[in-house]
Amino acid sequence: MKPFESQNEVAGSYLKELRAALRDGTPQVRDEVLNDIADTLRGLDVDETQARIRELGTPDTIAADAMAETASLEDAGPSRAYPIITSIVLIAGWYLVPVLGWVAGLIMIGASQDWSSRVRRNGILASVAVIVASTIGLFAFRGTDAWLVGVIIFGVLPFLGNIFVADYLRRRWGLPARR
Repeated sequence: MKPFESQNEVAGSYLKELRAALRDGTPQVRDEVLNDIADTLRGLDVDETQARIRELGTPDTIAADAMAETASLEDAGPSRAYPIITSIVLIAGWYLVPVLGWVAGLIMIGASQDWSSRVRRNGILASVAVIVASTIGLFAFRGTDAWLVGVIIFGVLPFLGNIFVADYLRRRWGLPARR
């Protein structure tokens, strides 16, 4: 049922004023508020409608409240789940699914639009640098008496380095791009 159907003249006029007051709001909020108020006023006689309208307040007040609620929801920012999952994939992926898991983490970094391109680039390059350094450490000690040092470097450096990369990315999640 549409908001203006089965309404008396006072309710219809009030709903038209409310629709005009909500014109700057999102369509979902506008429709929800109009339908809720219309349902509240539907079936009331003129005196009951006027009393209920006095309780509800002016259309401008209702519209301002609806806009304020919508603005506070929009200001909450993007969910923190994505950077957390990306961090886990980046760090644990290197060990759970060697190379491919880490590459999946890099793809997740590159795919997100909630990091600026500069942050994405820095995160990817830092992670690649950590892996290159650990691989150089492994090969530098290969075939020597200190081969265990190379294995430890190769095992620990990606973990520690990608923790720092993940922290860098997490702290910059959803921030506006700086020029």
